[in-house]
Amino acid sequence: MAAFARDSYDVAIAGGSFAGLAVANQLRGGRVLLIDSRSLGEGQTSACGTTVGALGALGALDTIQQIHEDLVLHLAPNRHARLRDRTLRYRLPVQFCTFDYRALCRLLGDRARGRGVEIVQARALGWKDGALLTDEGPVHARSVVDATGWRATVASSIDASYVKREHLSCGLEAELPQPANNHAQGLHFWAGLGTVWPGYAWSFPTGHTSRLGVIAYRQAGAASSGLREALDEFLDGPGAGYWSEDGGSAWRTGTGTPTAGKHLHGGFLPAAPRRPVVGDVLTVGDSAGMCFGLTGEGIRTALVASIALGELLQQSIDGHLTPAQARAHYRRWVTLRRPYWLLMRLLQQIVSRMSDAGLARYSLAAYPQPVFRFLMSQYLMPTRL
Repeated sequence: MAAFARDSYDVAIAGGSFAGLAVANQLRGGRVLLIDSRSLGEGQTSACGTTVGALGALGALDTIQQIHEDLVLHLAPNRHARLRDRTLRYRLPVQFCTFDYRALCRLLGDRARGRGVEIVQARALGWKDGALLTDEGPVHARSVVDATGWRATVASSIDASYVKREHLSCGLEAELPQPANNHAQGLHFWAGLGTVWPGYAWSFPTGHTSRLGVIAYRQAGAASSGLREALDEFLDGPGAGYWSEDGGSAWRTGTGTPTAGKHLHGGFLPAAPRRPVVGDVLTVGDSAGMCFGLTGEGIRTALVASIALGELLQQSIDGHLTPAQARAHYRRWVTLRRPYWLLMRLLQQIVSRMSDAGLARYSLAAYPQPVFRFLMSQYLMPTRL
């Protein structure tokens, strides 16, 4: 029995996470295929934090687990430095939130099916002779979207140098119960030479649980090296008060290895923009390097780009644009925003070289509310919904 219902498609999308599903949800009335190697909603790698507005634009507010109005920065200097730990609480100009990854993917998947999108569990293998290669056979389509994540499986089969390892950060995370007496509010970050550096640690509350993790920038060397040990040190150190084994008392430092027996998830994050069109293939989300350097935020950027791409592909389906014209318009859309991604990569490189004293001065300079509000408005501008 054939895996695919058609011999050819108007649009074929490789990848069924945020980006691929958001593209699919903009399409109607055409022959559209979406493939992913896993069932939709499986294989979470993200901390799943974004703006409330981003989920609102998708009609997915019901997937929100907790709304956050503050960014809380814990400065964690090296214990040998003559600096004290300090905490800065910044009021966010827009609401952020944590959300349920599986619920969002399944919601978007159901809506896509309702629009006539064919969703098949199949693995993208690459591109050859004008066809999307999969483990279920080749797929012919007028437009092909690579939304396979940082590996960019389809685009990198066309250009072997497309994915640059030196541009990858790496994160690792555990979702753990919050202590009964400390249900945290706000998005919490720890930065400084007293924690994973260059990089940061985080705790994103999700109601009764919290997602706690660490990210290492490539400036640290091999970004993925020693990441589990770094997560253990964080959970047994600065992050100990933010999680519990059973939802009761907070973790007691020095009583074991925090990650032992725990399910962990994570992966690489591209910290530099890539070409949005490779040959005849369109890339979006992490495949296109749309994850901001420094902050590691990639969901909001992926959703905004996917919506823009989906609208262009719909014009192609409707006959208002040729596939080549849709690719040209999308390339232009991404190119106009490329300086923002380059700026965030530059900031990551600069901050990575800072001492604890320099990081404190940098953080305090942004602390006055008018200054922080202005900086956040510029940060949000290129991907505002």
